[in-house]
Formats: sequence, structure tokens, C-alpha cells
Amino acid sequence: MDSRIKENPQRTFDLVLQVKCQASENEDPVVLWKFPEDFGDQEVLHILPKFCFPFDITRVTHVGQHFTFVLTDIESKQRFGFCRLTSGGKVCLCILSYLPWFEVYYKLLNTLADYLAKDQEDDLNDLLETWYNHPVPVANTPISLSLNKVIFASKQVLKSQPCLTAHSYFITPDTTGLPTIPESRNLTEYFVAVDVNNMLQLYASMLHERRIVITSSKLSTLTACVHGSAALLYPMHWQHIYIPVLPPHLLDYCCAPMPYLIGVHFSLMERVKSKSLEDVVMLNVDTNTLETPFNDLSSLPSEVVSTLKNKLKKQSTATGDGVARAFLRAQAALFGSYRDALRYKPGEPVSFCEESFVKHRSSTTKQFLETAVNLQLFKQFIEGRLAKLNAGKAFSDVFEEEIASGGFSGGNSRSYNQWVHTVKKGGALINTAMNKASPAVKTAYRYAKSHAKQGIKEVKSKLKHKETEDEYGTSSSGFVQYTPIYTLANTQRLNTEKRHLAQNPGIHQPT
Repeated sequence: MDSRIKENPQRTFDLVLQVKCQASENEDPVVLWKFPEDFGDQEVLHILPKFCFPFDITRVTHVGQHFTFVLTDIESKQRFGFCRLTSGGKVCLCILSYLPWFEVYYKLLNTLADYLAKDQEDDLNDLLETWYNHPVPVANTPISLSLNKVIFASKQVLKSQPCLTAHSYFITPDTTGLPTIPESRNLTEYFVAVDVNNMLQLYASMLHERRIVITSSKLSTLTACVHGSAALLYPMHWQHIYIPVLPPHLLDYCCAPMPYLIGVHFSLMERVKSKSLEDVVMLNVDTNTLETPFNDLSSLPSEVVSTLKNKLKKQSTATGDGVARAFLRAQAALFGSYRDALRYKPGEPVSFCEESFVKHRSSTTKQFLETAVNLQLFKQFIEGRLAKLNAGKAFSDVFEEEIASGGFSGGNSRSYNQWVHTVKKGGALINTAMNKASPAVKTAYRYAKSHAKQGIKEVKSKLKHKETEDEYGTSSSGFVQYTPIYTLANTQRLNTEKRHLAQNPGIHQPT
């Protein structure tokens, strides 16, 4: 479970709701209208309206318009609820989608609100029907939504066809690239609201997988800061409880004994603090103040922190992908040498040697990495990389490019590139077969084709094994014995109870 984003969802969205705020917290919000009318997931229909008013409804009316909550499905994939509050915060329009298209759906919500304000429900349903039944477009596709049709068009085409309204035009996002300012509302609001020092403190706290609460009196800023801060962990992903905005009925989640990243509207913070929480990092976005019982930033290598800090304070960094790239470089400096710890033995899958990854680094870096190898975000990152290599899937993303261009891969850069090149040619195809009789049995690997074995042999001589006594021991039978390594089968998991809670915020409530 590397990324929490669902690959290749079937539809651009699953559900649209118009919800009326409840009269008191003892009641449930009322669904005024939904699309499609035959949406049959009753559990979602019951849960989703409760997330539409995540503030103290008795005290607050002005909370902003747009915000985004997240539901997590049974496969640990995130489903986003894009919301727009109207009528003084008493009515909420919500679009549920697996696609993290924040700007697109905020714009579409404005369009839907216009239709409803003009009592044009028939036109609204026609528009949604068109979009609902249209295949999910690929990234960077210019789209213009019009009644009864979806037009793939550039701005020039729109100018020549005035019948197409400008507010229905958008370009589908490329979610594989780095977020940019000002195009990414999440990162833009986070960078504007929180100063560099607090951004660094929060980044360090996330790398230590703390219990983190972010609060603001404006919902759009609150959820933007939660999403924006989490995005800066790329290529890793927050693997624990993730609730960008917490509704009142789930405030007990702040008492969860495991790591979490939770957004809480400021009107609910008195109730949160009354729970006497301990060891919680709290960021107030409105006042730009961060309270923490930890000194996590000092645990990071000083050279990485100083470089990141200097980069973030440069004016040139404030636009484009400068902020995201500065954090990407820090991630590459901290974790890019994972390539040197890849290991291969004939007849076995590629694995990761933890001890080799930690040693041969500076004292401060080594100390941090000794902790980092036990983090779920790092374990899932390594598992994702091993899964691709051992399935013969080539991969090249901006993180790998940053490792190469920044020289963060240590001494094995050339041999690693040779390995990936062989994978691309199909020389390392490995099939996995799970023993279904016992889920505890390790994954069994075998090679699919004879030429795959030959491809592995060619790479073997180029990949340095570093088989010294401090990395490997020799068994009594004379065979080489590995020190602890990661494979797909033996990666340490969260225990069942914690995983159940972390994967289903809002669906399975705490008792």
C-alpha cells in the first residue's frame, strides 16, 4: 500500500449530494437531493452528510465555502468529498470522487450552485449525467462541460464557440507531477498561511509519525493545509489515520493511541483540548503557532534542514514547483541512498537490506535513519519500490530523477540504472504466487521465462552485493545468510485493530 490514491477509477465521480444542516448536533443532516438517484451504498449515504458540517453549528455561521474531507475505503484508498457551503453555511453541496482534482471539483461545485440558485435542476441533472457517464479523461486534457456533451477543447476553441460557458472549462490535472503555486490551492494556502520555521517543524513531526492536529477557523484553509503538508512527504505517503477535517461526532479520534494527521475546525478545539491530550503536535494556522512536546527538527541532519530552509526563503521558490521541489530534494537527501541497499541473490527476489541502508552515513543522518526504517511511511515506500522491481515494472518518477541529478544515490547509482534498464527490457520478470492455505506463509517467487533468468545474471555482476561480515553471516551449512531485509512478504504490518481504525475513519466509529 504505497500511495493512497486509487488507480484507474471507473468514474469521474460517484455521488453528488445537496445536504441541509441539522437543527442540533443530536440530529442528522437532511439529504435534499442526490445524483444519481439510484446510488445504492446506504453506508456512504449515512456517513457522508455528517462530514458536510464539520464545525460547531450552534456557534459558527461564517466558515468559508470550499473544503475537502476524506473517506477511506476497504482497500485503504482515499475517496474525496469536495464541498461547497451556501446559505450561510446551512446547505452543503458535495461531490464524492476517487480523483484528487481539487481545483476542478471546486469549480464544478460553483457551477452546480449557480444552477440550483436559478432553479435549473433539469439542466443540472443533464450536466451531471453527461459527466458521470463520460470515461475518465487522461491528465492534461482540456475539457469543456456543456449540457448533453463533453467537449475536448482548447481555450481558442471556446472563444470561437461562445455558446460554451467559460466556467465549465478546465484542464484535467496531472496528479503524478509536483504541485505548483498558485495552481495548487492546497499548497498555495499552506505556504501563505504557515511560515518556513513551522513548515519545517511540521515536516519533521510527520517524518517521526506523530499525532498531529491542525486547526483553523476557515474550512478551506484548514483542509488545504492538511492536504498541502501531507503532499510534501512525496514520494512517501502518510499511512496512518488521515482526516483533513473532523466532524463533531468523531472528536474522540483525537484520543487515538496511534499516529494521526487530523484537521479540526477552531470552533471545536475547546472540546478537543478538554480531552487532556498528551504528546500531540498542534498547529494553529490562524495564528501561525505550533506547539509540540518534541524536538523532532533537531533529529534531522542539520545540513538537510539548513539547505531546505535557505531554499524555502528564496523569493524564486515561492512560485511554480519551487516549494514542492525543495522538499523533494530533502527527501532525496534523506532517503535516496535506498538504492545502495537493494540486494539480489540467484533464485530470490530483489530485497532491501536495512543495515546497509543505515551505515556509511554521517552520525546525525545515521541516527535519524535508524529511527526512519521503522516508520510505516518508509516501509510502505520500500515495499512499493520492491513490488515494481520484482514484477518487472519499470518506474521513473521525479523522486528517482532528483536522486540521480542530486547525486544522492551513493556508490551504486550506475549499477542501479543498469538494473532498471534490464527491467524495462523485460529481463527481470518475476511472478508472485501466494499460498492461499495460510496467509502467514511468505510469498513464493519464481521466474516466468528462461531469458528472464539470463537477464538477472547480466545484472548480477553489476549490482554490488557488499557481502561483508557486518551485512551477512555464514550459516553452518556454508550458505550465505542475510541480515534483516525487507521483502514483500515480511514487511512489518500495523496490528489488526490499529489498521481497522486507520483505514476507516468515519465508517467505523470509536466506541
